[in-house]
Amino acid sequence: MDNVRCTSICTWTENWVEEEDITTNILSRLPVKSLLICKSVSKRWRRLICSPDFVLSQLRWSRENPSFIFFLRYENELIKISGEVFERIPLPFGQRPNNCDMICSFNGFICLTNYIGRNHNILIWNPATQEVQLLPTTTLSKKPPKIGVAYGPGTYKLFRIFYPASKSQPGYCECEVYSSITRSWKGIGSVTYWPMSSKHVSINETVYWFISAEKDRTVAGSILAVDMEENFRKISLPEEVSRNLSLVDLEGCLSLISIHVEANRFDLWVLQDYKNEAIWFRKCSEDMPILEIGYVFSVVAQKNEILFMLVERYFVYNIGSRTWRELDWGDVLRRKYPTAFAFTESLLPCTGTIGT
Repeated sequence: MDNVRCTSICTWTENWVEEEDITTNILSRLPVKSLLICKSVSKRWRRLICSPDFVLSQLRWSRENPSFIFFLRYENELIKISGEVFERIPLPFGQRPNNCDMICSFNGFICLTNYIGRNHNILIWNPATQEVQLLPTTTLSKKPPKIGVAYGPGTYKLFRIFYPASKSQPGYCECEVYSSITRSWKGIGSVTYWPMSSKHVSINETVYWFISAEKDRTVAGSILAVDMEENFRKISLPEEVSRNLSLVDLEGCLSLISIHVEANRFDLWVLQDYKNEAIWFRKCSEDMPILEIGYVFSVVAQKNEILFMLVERYFVYNIGSRTWRELDWGDVLRRKYPTAFAFTESLLPCTGTIGT
């Protein structure tokens, strides 16, 4: 009798675990808005959807199906585009768009900055859940600071490089770091290099910015990198690059797009090994017929596709098939010079730490 009871319990447990796995597999593929509704279906579903394992499972699935998100500087909304589906997302807290700037997108979050007088506010925002976190006050800076975010599956660090208002020494800049674990800022001292802008790429828990060339401060001369352990290093660029450069994340690899306008082509460089030596290899060199149409003002990538943004039109180059296609988005973004990022929805809380 005991053997029969034991067999029945084991069978029930195995069936329940299998059903739970199937439910997780199905639910993790749903949009976050749908998942928020599903939390009200039953206590069991709510417990499942709120569990750390499910949150990470949903994030992994979302990364396989990214979309583009666009920040329109003088409008109070973002535009998310998945295929031919458009979604308008109002900025949080009624942020004034002329004071706002979008720094990056990571783990389903948007990092926004807002300048009010001399105050520099930094917000972490999850557009899917509508959760917002205002980070603690930062040190006053003489110039607009440069920002970068390094992140892992359930944590992030925000690096802020700035010119301290209290220092009179020319060219002296420092870095302070916000940790999602401690939820506070700490100073890590002076830094040698000043990024050209807050535009950056974050790959494998490391932030990459362009820094200016010594002879011409208007063009990129090298790359500044910092990892989650707060180690800084400088990476050289390939010798055969143009002035028109963009850093992108292509399938988890730091990549460099060099547009040669006179030759109507672009080169794609991929960094192989940066720890011992900067080793770049040219993955491809492709004709750019779109240069006959207009000027490329911005470049962004997701998975194995590169989006080239012109004033009037938008084109995607697929690395695998080596083909071009034009995106028909009508007048939604035309002549608006948006800032664009690859975007993945997530259920992560803005603290960045699951279970808090």
